[in-house]
Amino acid sequence: MMRMIPGCVPCLVQMAITTARMGNADEDTLLEAGRAALKILADADYSHPAPHFSEPILKKVYALIHDPDPFAKAKRDANRVSLKLAEELARPYLEEARDDRDRVFRGIRASIAGNIADYAVEPDLAGREEEFIREAFELEFSMLDFEKFYGRLKTAKKILFVCDNAGEIAFDRVLVEEFSRLGKKTWVAVKSGPALNDALLEDAVEAGLDKVADVELIETGQSRMGIDLESAGREFKSAWKNADLIISKGQANFESLAGKNRKLFFLTMIKCKALEQKLGLKKGSAIFISGETYNEQFGKA
Repeated sequence: MMRMIPGCVPCLVQMAITTARMGNADEDTLLEAGRAALKILADADYSHPAPHFSEPILKKVYALIHDPDPFAKAKRDANRVSLKLAEELARPYLEEARDDRDRVFRGIRASIAGNIADYAVEPDLAGREEEFIREAFELEFSMLDFEKFYGRLKTAKKILFVCDNAGEIAFDRVLVEEFSRLGKKTWVAVKSGPALNDALLEDAVEAGLDKVADVELIETGQSRMGIDLESAGREFKSAWKNADLIISKGQANFESLAGKNRKLFFLTMIKCKALEQKLGLKKGSAIFISGETYNEQFGKA
């Protein structure tokens, strides 16, 4: 996993304020949300990555606003819009594929296109999703390990797909269906409780992932950004151990799981200047890289 990046400190404070604002907090409560984050970060162990601190900060904010899931409506709206756009944009794009290899690659592009709809980074995104997602089909990859992935996919029998946000899971389904079509068993992991706009079991069901052949929905056992393997739930740990391939979706999972497993492939947009400066990866670009590539390129970053 990565250490805390200095630029993530103000971002975590902003996360607290944005979360409180999603809960219709007044100005005094917004300030208290920021203060709560600052107190937690003041004595933090910065050997952990930024997502590690999301759980204690969010718990404080949820208590302040008396709302355990202030992103609930935004997630429902994102699911509704993304399901429509996945049908209208992603599936026709997939059907233009020349062969199985091209179908899988287009499925990966569809999945990363969904990653654009992140209300934690773009709280004013509502109403502009189609514009963003159309552009995302042409998203530049800063790093791409597709050939390595496809080679391993051919022999893999079991896949663990670690979800990121609600909304984008409608596009993840397009990729997961390709795994199903190729005869792979896939565990699809979602959070066990609210963490910003991260996908929960109800979001995965709304996206229809429970209806995809050979897919089993599981929970991480956590209510936080990213994944902490030590405290993860038993079913997640079991899938982690038994999967032949693991796809980690989203930046928080990338920060949390970097360097953890050679079976890992990271699929995410680079969404912040801090990570751009840390790793030299262009903000607004996408990466799809193996855990081995991460270790070779970035080592102990």
